[in-house]
Amino acid sequence: MLRAMLTIALSGLLLASQAFGSYSCTVSSTNVWDTGYQLDITVTNDGPDSISGWTVQAGFSEPANVTSSWNVTATGGDTASPSFTNCCDWNGNLSPGQSSTFGVQGTHDGSFETPSCSGNGSSSSSSSSSSSSSSSSSSSSSSSSSSSSSSSSNSSSGSTSGGTNIAPLATASTSYVSSWETLSAVNDNSNPTNSNDKSSGAYGNWDNPNSTQWVQYDWSQNYTLTSSQVYWFDDNGGVLVPTTAYMEYWNGSSWVTIGDVPLAEDAFNTIFIDNVTTNRLRVSMLNTSQSTGILEWRVSGTPAGTSSSSSSSSSSSSSSSSSGSAYTPVTTEYVYRDITTDNALFQDSEHFRVYYGTDGRDAGGIVGHNSQAQVTQVLDFLEAAYDYWMVERGFRSPGRPVNGRPGGPFKMNVYSTVDLNAAGAMGYDFNAGLPYLVVHTNSIGSPNVYVHEFGHSITLSEYNWVDKGNTGAWWETTANWHTDDFVAFAPQYGPVAQRYDRPATSTIINLDAVIGRSYLTLVHADNLYEAWPFLTYLNNNPDGYTGFGQSAVSTMYRSHQGNETPLHTIARMTSTPWQQVVASYWARMAYLDIGHPLAQQRLMNVINNSVFRQRAYRNLTSSGNSFYRVIGSRQPMYGGSNLIPLTVTGDGNVSFEITNLGNGLPESNFTATVAIRSTSGNVRYEELPSGNGSVFVNGNEEATLVVANTPDTLYTYNAFESEGNDPEIRGLDYQVQIIGAQPRDL
Repeated sequence: MLRAMLTIALSGLLLASQAFGSYSCTVSSTNVWDTGYQLDITVTNDGPDSISGWTVQAGFSEPANVTSSWNVTATGGDTASPSFTNCCDWNGNLSPGQSSTFGVQGTHDGSFETPSCSGNGSSSSSSSSSSSSSSSSSSSSSSSSSSSSSSSSNSSSGSTSGGTNIAPLATASTSYVSSWETLSAVNDNSNPTNSNDKSSGAYGNWDNPNSTQWVQYDWSQNYTLTSSQVYWFDDNGGVLVPTTAYMEYWNGSSWVTIGDVPLAEDAFNTIFIDNVTTNRLRVSMLNTSQSTGILEWRVSGTPAGTSSSSSSSSSSSSSSSSSGSAYTPVTTEYVYRDITTDNALFQDSEHFRVYYGTDGRDAGGIVGHNSQAQVTQVLDFLEAAYDYWMVERGFRSPGRPVNGRPGGPFKMNVYSTVDLNAAGAMGYDFNAGLPYLVVHTNSIGSPNVYVHEFGHSITLSEYNWVDKGNTGAWWETTANWHTDDFVAFAPQYGPVAQRYDRPATSTIINLDAVIGRSYLTLVHADNLYEAWPFLTYLNNNPDGYTGFGQSAVSTMYRSHQGNETPLHTIARMTSTPWQQVVASYWARMAYLDIGHPLAQQRLMNVINNSVFRQRAYRNLTSSGNSFYRVIGSRQPMYGGSNLIPLTVTGDGNVSFEITNLGNGLPESNFTATVAIRSTSGNVRYEELPSGNGSVFVNGNEEATLVVANTPDTLYTYNAFESEGNDPEIRGLDYQVQIIGAQPRDL
């Protein structure tokens, strides 16, 4: 169950600052670890006149031991009062109200204090200020309900959200620029007053209406990026704010989508980036009626290798386990239902904290009374899941705030409650940017429940699916895939399971749903929990299709664009036609030949059960003379299929002729395959081009005809909203003539 729970939260950023002369400086500790620190120092022109350069001096309580700095010239880095001077004209020339940020990294003796700063020989004592915000609401839905990872701002600051603007250091290129416009305007560090302010030039691509155009930044070295801001150009004529825009980074071999860029006019549009390391960034834009343009495009980042945070040049996520940062408990970042360490018991592991209760200390009766042994079991299974998914498989840690929120990494809170109306739920606090888990007290002994909810938190942390309605039903599919893959394949699962007297491997496959209702759409409101074997097929990739394998699901998350369905994303991931991918999956599901031995054995245990056969395989009715027609209620929907076991009646030669009788959609089409299994368990597959062909079935073999609904086009739809005559739920009406065999289950 996925539940979006937006609760009261506090977020704060401790700053040390003071003003001097005509400009001020602010020091922000962006990262502090055992023996090191990283600072962002922002210089702001507070005076009425422009300045052409600046020097600031930091005051440390111990020698600064500066090891590196960026976008600044540092002197005296081994003293307690190092000086920093603007490195270049672009960050030294500040108009009134304009700011520039530079970065500093160094080492300390274990007791680091945020330094003060001063300028032009003057100094003053530092002061601390904190900011907090709160919001309170709750909602429940079958899909994620949280804020977008982007925002719009009228800020005139020359620095981007969360760090130094490195755009001026990049070389800009584009798919097209009008001859009278100026591509170099996008990274000249200007501050537009509105979307038609061309005083510093503009990039525009007129006359290219309803076409995707791009602007790209290339740097001479890798940078670790945290956010980006785009100020759209709109002349109220042939160049307008885009109707669609998204940002991508280069992972060394291909472009990977970061997410959608907001489309506000007269404002900087911010997209937060989760520590991607790259030397290329691209923003693509389209307006369905006119052309598009950009006034200013900023990027916040630091030179790669200068941060203690782990990052990957081939992924938009980073495995927290390799960062060396200790995961700290959530304190003021958010509070769920007023449950705190003051009114409930709690137990910690490296990456999780479980809240539970006992008499007189149960948050007013909200948290369940569990034993310490039960809580230890929860932590053991969750830590095993964390090690598998974050450390071994490289998914983003849910302990790192999403949506550009500061701080972390944090331990994930798990609440044992007595009044949850489900076995488990994942919650998300918007202000903190952190997910948490809620488990009914009666389910605290069921690892599949909280591992399923942990799977939701992985999808949330990857973030590209958030607020995308057409991914909604797939959230349950991916959560159960994360669960099954963990209990069936993770080497971390077995030792923990056996410690608690459980089998070393397991599976959660529901054959009645995935086989018995194979005619439903690939992911449907009625099979969303059970459709996960399709992801196992992509992950195990038994057919060796390009683009799939162990990174298939993470790539599916990270390559998502706009509000497309995940099947659209999957289609882009491979050179194999998506229709063939879907048809091959269903052909292998005839005998569950997808690289999942436990699931396959489950099928073999029931495949000849008469009750199961009637539910799963009675798809056709006889029309006479070896003709058979699909039963109306079993017509396969978009991406669904019929599995039709056969009884060979002749010498083993079997021929097929399948006719699409039409469903009113001109793109209606199908793919047919015969799966043939020997008594030794080997399975071979024979395609039937256009539904026609012959196969030979040996005496030691059995065969199943598989017919999949694979139209000529992908459909964009929300599985929770499918109704009536929507194309995705229009069944494939067909008939088949079979010579030499007949359907076993009529």
